[in-house]
Amino acid sequence: MGKDYLDVEKVKNFLEELIVEYPICEYAYGDAKDIPFSDKIFTVCETDCVRYNKSWACPPHAGTIDDNIKRIGKYKQFMVFSTVWEVSDSMNYQACLFMKKEHESLTRDFRKKLLNHFDLEEQSLDEDSNPPIYILSSGCTICDECTCPKEPCRHPKERLMTAESHGILLVQVLEDLGLTSSYDGTTVVYFTMVLFGKEDE
Repeated sequence: MGKDYLDVEKVKNFLEELIVEYPICEYAYGDAKDIPFSDKIFTVCETDCVRYNKSWACPPHAGTIDDNIKRIGKYKQFMVFSTVWEVSDSMNYQACLFMKKEHESLTRDFRKKLLNHFDLEEQSLDEDSNPPIYILSSGCTICDECTCPKEPCRHPKERLMTAESHGILLVQVLEDLGLTSSYDGTTVVYFTMVLFGKEDE
């Protein structure tokens, strides 16, 4: 395969083949340079989210806003896809958590097939990493209780970072791409972002 993973069209062609293997609801492509960022997301996470500084996939463990603008800027394009799940009540945390784990499992399998196709290995993610193909998702629940912040991540190669942990305004991205960001009270939707076409180094 050589460096086929640097070729935007070759990656996109394989993504089109791969997407039909999964129960994906919607997907769309965009230019990475158009991804909007805001460090206000970190403040919202800190004040409103119980996972702030309690998950290695969430803020403040993915670098500063400037770090992430530079990191994401190394890719040419991205794809976002969604999965939709029926639940008894979208306000029921445990029911939604179960479906979130299903989405994460799907994303990990998707990532594995994508990387294998281009002869790439999964990499441990840290604040300085720039994988050849970078996948962000709805978060990471692989462990019942994360080791953050006291001990290192148990599964650094399997961890799924959130788009929000990078300061990405995901809702605006979805609006710009015309993707559905919410449904009714018995349906939940989760998203995965695939960044590709990385600059050769």
